[in-house]
This record gives sequence, C-alpha cells and structure tokens, in this order.
Amino acid sequence: MSNEKLDVKGKMCPIPVALTKRKLTEIQTGQTLEITGEGELEFDNIHRWLKTNGYKIVAASKNSNEFKISVMKH
Repeated sequence: MSNEKLDVKGKMCPIPVALTKRKLTEIQTGQTLEITGEGELEFDNIHRWLKTNGYKIVAASKNSNEFKISVMKH
C-alpha cells in the first residue's frame, strides 16, 4: 500500500484538523498518512485529535518552520 500525503501549510485551525479527518476517511485501513504543516497550535491540535480518536501515530516531529506527523489508519 502506498503512503498518502497531506499538506496543511498556510491553513489556520480548525481547517488542518478537518482536512486530516477528511483525508483519513479517504484512505484504506493500514495506509499511512503523512501530514505536513506549520504552526505549533496546528501541530498540537492535529496530534491531540489523532490520539483522542485512537489513531496510531507512527512519527511526529516539529521545528521552528514546520511539522510532520505520520499516522496509520486503523
């Protein structure tokens, strides 16, 4: 299965969370979604939403310019 990508750069909350939720409904179980964006608030909100909804976060990293979160759809 191929990995999917979602770029939420330039989007302000709650849009990145909504786009993440939508994209996760479009991919197949077992696929990985890599989300890239910017902003600490957006990172925190996406990360929290994923954990609250039981998704497996494979990797998460952030620096002063951007963040990446990889999540596996269950």
